[in-house]
Amino acid sequence: MDNRSLHLSEMTAEELLEAARATVAGAEYCFFVTTDRDGKPNARLMQPFEPEADLTMWFGASPDSRKIKDLGHSNQVALAFYDSANTAYLTLSGTASVVTDLDQRQKYWRVFWNDIYPGGPEGDDYVLIKVIPDRLEMMNFTHKTMARPYGLSPTRLVCLKGTWKISERGD
Repeated sequence: MDNRSLHLSEMTAEELLEAARATVAGAEYCFFVTTDRDGKPNARLMQPFEPEADLTMWFGASPDSRKIKDLGHSNQVALAFYDSANTAYLTLSGTASVVTDLDQRQKYWRVFWNDIYPGGPEGDDYVLIKVIPDRLEMMNFTHKTMARPYGLSPTRLVCLKGTWKISERGD
């Protein structure tokens, strides 16, 4: 058993998810990465809402935005967070969908967006993007979620049938 396996066996998947949630909490913004119709990546800085317990993420967007157009070509996205205070990063990869449900739009709304979306959460110029992650990769020095010795590879989890599990794969 190598040092990496020993380290990962010291923490449960739930403890690692707590470290992932802490990284999201420590990063006000993240990069939201989509791919265009030619398969080229597009990254933009976005402010997510607080994640759900399973790390499902929500974002507000204009239905006419490039990110929404990109999701029409591929719903596979990546979210990249950086928490400098804890020397931590987290990348979530998963499936995105556009949500137009009024109750959800009212739930996921920021008052200071009134200038950006004049119709408010009820308007036609505001939709939500819901991202359900199925993989995560992270390093968090404060929570000691990095490979030992440091530098081999980050900690990875995969979500299988709604349950997060530590990934032993090194790719």
